[in-house]
Amino acid sequence: MRSFRAAELPDRNSIASISGLIGSDLIQMIRFDDMHSLFVGEEALRVGLTAFTIFDGYPIPLAGQIALLGGDGSKPYRSPSITMTEAARRFECCRPVLDPVFAPMDRVANKGLIVAGALESLQVRIDRRSPVLL
Repeated sequence: MRSFRAAELPDRNSIASISGLIGSDLIQMIRFDDMHSLFVGEEALRVGLTAFTIFDGYPIPLAGQIALLGGDGSKPYRSPSITMTEAARRFECCRPVLDPVFAPMDRVANKGLIVAGALESLQVRIDRRSPVLL
């Protein structure tokens, strides 16, 4: 489950500090609103992804560490002027889940009877939840 927590940015005017905070050398800035920016690692969406985040109004899922900072880059970044609770309302934490599908009791196949309760397949669904605030 993805959690939200406060973090300290050592140098508010340094991209290197933001990169260190989110753990990625290749970062992308996304406008959160007129007064805030999101920073996310570019290479976080990759094969083997076990969780991702949906940001309200943004067309692609986000993965990895995400930093929310006050400012638009024209001045040094600062702490957000909104609460974590307010920010969290714009996110959904998602993870793919595999649900087993079992054969029904009266199922008959071309080659004979299928044992009731035998695993027939797996269905994929996306579990969506609000972030946990720490």
